[in-house]
Amino acid sequence: MNESQARDAIRALLQDHSVQRHHFDEINRAVQPWSDTEAARRMDVAQGKNYHRHLQIAKMSQTPFLGLVLDTYGQSLKVENYFSEGSVQARSWHHWQTNRMDARQTGLHRAALQYGTAYASVLPSTLNGARIGVHSPRRLVARYGEEMTWPDTGAATQTEFPIIAMVIDNGHLCLYDEERVYFFGVENAPDEPAAWRQRYYLSPENLPFIEYREHNVGVTPIVRYQDRMMAAGEETNGIIEHLLALSARIDRTNYEQGVAQYWAAFKQRYVTGWAPKSEYEAMRQAISDTWTFANKDVKVGQFDETDLTQYIKARESSVRDFAAVAQVPAQSLGANAISNISADGLAALETSKDRKASEIQTSLGESHEQMLRLCAHIAGDEEEAGDFASEVKWAETSARSFAQTVDGLGKLATMLGVPADELWSDIPGWTHERVKRAREAQAGRGSGLFDVDQPDGSQEPQTEP
Repeated sequence: MNESQARDAIRALLQDHSVQRHHFDEINRAVQPWSDTEAARRMDVAQGKNYHRHLQIAKMSQTPFLGLVLDTYGQSLKVENYFSEGSVQARSWHHWQTNRMDARQTGLHRAALQYGTAYASVLPSTLNGARIGVHSPRRLVARYGEEMTWPDTGAATQTEFPIIAMVIDNGHLCLYDEERVYFFGVENAPDEPAAWRQRYYLSPENLPFIEYREHNVGVTPIVRYQDRMMAAGEETNGIIEHLLALSARIDRTNYEQGVAQYWAAFKQRYVTGWAPKSEYEAMRQAISDTWTFANKDVKVGQFDETDLTQYIKARESSVRDFAAVAQVPAQSLGANAISNISADGLAALETSKDRKASEIQTSLGESHEQMLRLCAHIAGDEEEAGDFASEVKWAETSARSFAQTVDGLGKLATMLGVPADELWSDIPGWTHERVKRAREAQAGRGSGLFDVDQPDGSQEPQTEP
């Protein structure tokens, strides 16, 4: 693309961004702690009598279950290795480690879970290396081609990588295509993303062209991560959006319970037909055990306190619905607390969560493999770049008894004849490096380098003379 074409692409992508950002910001606000303005908006707190008290109750009404769901599934997603077709550690794993992806994968996974989509960029680095960047969809927008075309209109479009993509960075914009990265400045950024559709913000004066740099990758070096790959393109679902209504129901119940608890959770007495003559008389009457009045028309009564049990039951019902839809164990949300449960029982309670986590791992794993093959291509390792049988290995995070796991691995070795050292990587907590050290130690002990035959045929360690 030339400068004019790149500018047109930037304008189009900024308009896409303004629409998508509104949707993503709504999800992000639901997960973040509420500000005073956000709490007042969600609980319909208006200016008036006792405004500050209502606002305080509204802020305390937020229950961070959405963040807990993100933590629950985010903690179930940790890539710990990458294997080539020959079941050996792939050379491309080096790019993962040099880019500190062991730690940075958390942000990538959480963005894909929260918004349904996240992105990784891969660009050439020094010494035939690859530089990996992770991006939220709130900062990156991409356009993909159609999988098929009409007859006689050309070949099908490559959909594994986007046609163009744009990253909104601090003070500038980066446009990616198959050959270059184009840099545009931003003189004045709008306060709201929706304003990017206005002519002023899209003008050449506001978006000056800075430079372009060749990357020579051959494809737009952007990899898309999705929590699930749908057939009809509904890729921006995530695991939060469909829980917003249930979360709002719980927050509303909390707010109404808080209001009732503050103003009506205790008995209130009333007197009609009589008024104290002074503050002293009112206080004296209030602290008296028995009230007496000379006027026979005076009536005394009391209002019963509000029964908070109904609010509590309504909240518990909503929490159970939330747990069922989110596929999170109810006890993790404080509902139906269970004690003295066995490891097998705990594993059974987490079956639904494990199934959903496995589905997410399948989708994200494909994107990780695509990203690492792209790293290999950039580094000139075409053998691994074309290794479509490679796969990432996810850390085991399910609720399992350590003793039962080891017992099961032992039975695989003894009853089914699976080599024991092939099962070491399935031991909870054992990384690839630890398995490698164990194999090296085993090879050293069994090599015979320090053994010497004795006349009787036995072997004893050789010692210095």
